[in-house]
Amino acid sequence: MRSMLTAWVLGLCALGAQAQTATDDRSGEATLACLVRPAAPSYPANSLALRANGFYRVEVTFTDATRAPEFKVAFGSGSQELLLAAEHYVRQLRLPCLAAGQKVTLLQEISFRGIGDGDIATPAPLNLPMTPSARFAACLRTPPEGPKLSEAAQLQTFQRELKNGNLVVEMSFTAPDQPPQAKVVYDTVNRRHRNDMLRYVEQYRVPCLGVGERYDIRQTFQVGFDNNRRFAFKDVGIAKFLSTVKNLEARPVDFDLDTMGCPFRLRFELGRPAVRNGVTEVDARNPNRRGLIAWMEELELTLTPEEFESLLGAQRFIDVPCGTIKLG
Repeated sequence: MRSMLTAWVLGLCALGAQAQTATDDRSGEATLACLVRPAAPSYPANSLALRANGFYRVEVTFTDATRAPEFKVAFGSGSQELLLAAEHYVRQLRLPCLAAGQKVTLLQEISFRGIGDGDIATPAPLNLPMTPSARFAACLRTPPEGPKLSEAAQLQTFQRELKNGNLVVEMSFTAPDQPPQAKVVYDTVNRRHRNDMLRYVEQYRVPCLGVGERYDIRQTFQVGFDNNRRFAFKDVGIAKFLSTVKNLEARPVDFDLDTMGCPFRLRFELGRPAVRNGVTEVDARNPNRRGLIAWMEELELTLTPEEFESLLGAQRFIDVPCGTIKLG
């Protein structure tokens, strides 16, 4: 998940409450466009005769554009014969556009169904975002005080500019003594306050950044004039959470939660439709949950515009039990 810093600016007073988390490197998503995949493996004869089924989820790591990847089975259920067929398939994967020194990790699922002549599914793999060193977050330097915004009195002649809103800024640091490259990705504040906050983030530095290293964060500024940000999330179970999702059936899914180390808890941070939702594991990372998390990152909740503006960046815990999620 990208780092999320949340600054509240109510009544034109910047409050000090800010939350920061580690940033994931998603550069592998673009690199996977050149992934060369072999044809699906043949169904092993003995397993087909026994009508044996199997399912494997494999963590695959590329460090060279021409060589076979390294891999480890994250989850496996089936015979040794089916496992060998799955491993043979994975060994044939190649990533020819991988840059020298680059490392990309993906999650490949392979399922065997012993029906008919044998049904084998090898869906498109998912990129596994990489977590950077925690030292970047630890050494991020920001001004000791919050942003100084234009006084309300200066804006009274522009009544339409006096409104609650959010500014979401993505920042990339590539040098220890330079300001970040800033990009506005969502903006419902007035122009003067937007400029105030962009000048503020120009003071950020990551002094521990080494040569060739990069650190990305995303920050949300929330501005309010009438202190009416009265909406809040409650922690819920996954079933209750899904009941609040807009157009839930639009993307068919079939998740076996029993293969994901259930039960477990996720931290959800509202982003859609403005930016990608933040979804992270409360306990240790488990690659078997990546498909579920990637799906939840794109879900949009049923909220009014006022509720969304108030809740953008808000967090809640979601408890996930064992079982299945099957839609469509």
